[in-house]
Order: sequence, then structure tokens, then C-alpha cells
Amino acid sequence: MNTKKIKICDLEIHTVKKHIKNIHLGVYPPNGRVRVAAPLNTTDEKIKLLVISKMSWIRKQQAKFRKQARQTKREYVSGESHFFMGNRYLLNVVYTNSKPRVAIERKSHIDMYIEPETNIEKKEKLMDDFYRSELKKQIPPFIEKWKKITGISV
Repeated sequence: MNTKKIKICDLEIHTVKKHIKNIHLGVYPPNGRVRVAAPLNTTDEKIKLLVISKMSWIRKQQAKFRKQARQTKREYVSGESHFFMGNRYLLNVVYTNSKPRVAIERKSHIDMYIEPETNIEKKEKLMDDFYRSELKKQIPPFIEKWKKITGISV
């Protein structure tokens, strides 16, 4: 596999040459990165011509990504929306002097138990730690499933 960056006008094109039959052009979120996957024997000139011929389509896709709503900067205050496992939850900040923690105890809320003077950085780390711990609980069944299918152990 051979990777390279090519500059065309103001676009930086990420190219990957590998063992495939056809050329694939893609524009990826969040910022409209352009990638071309091509057979090993494809010349850079052929890739440039493809990109130039598809320039209006590429610009249109990049414009779509720019217009898409982005997640707002988190403030970690009650009523703020957070997502977990594809579901939307409202954050409920509970001020306490006990050990900080995050829990889902109701179907519609994520409860964050923190001390009153906790700053945003600590709230963000607490939420990240919660997501990580939940992910670690969900990984072993996937590993076991794919170990049986592939015969490969982690």
C-alpha cells in the first residue's frame, strides 16, 4: 500500500494506492477531507484528472459538511443534552460532597454527582471517564464473538 498527498488548486488530496480494481473518490466529515483510493498501477496524473473532473461534486460535498450543525461546546450544566449508546439524555448535575461520579439511573437523564466548585475541565474528565468505563464493559463480548469467528485471540 502506497500513501501520498497531492495538491490540486487549494485542495490537499490524500491518495492511497493498493490492490484494488477501481478508483474510489471520497469526501469525509467533519471538514471535507478528500481521499482517493486507486489501483497500484494508477498514475498521479490520472488521479489529478479524476479529481479535476469531479471538482464541483467535491466542493458541493464539502459545503454540505460546513453547513452541518456541530455539537456545541459542553458546559456540563443541568438540562444539557448528552448522548450515550445512540440515545439522548439530559444532564442532571447534583452537587454533593461525596466522591464525584456519573450514573444513568433514569431512562432520560445522566446524573453527574460533583462538588459545587468543580471546574469544566474536571467535569469533562469525569464524563470521559464514565464513557471509557462503559465502553470497557461492552468490549469483552465483542472480542469473544469475533475470536470465535476469526480464530484470533487478543
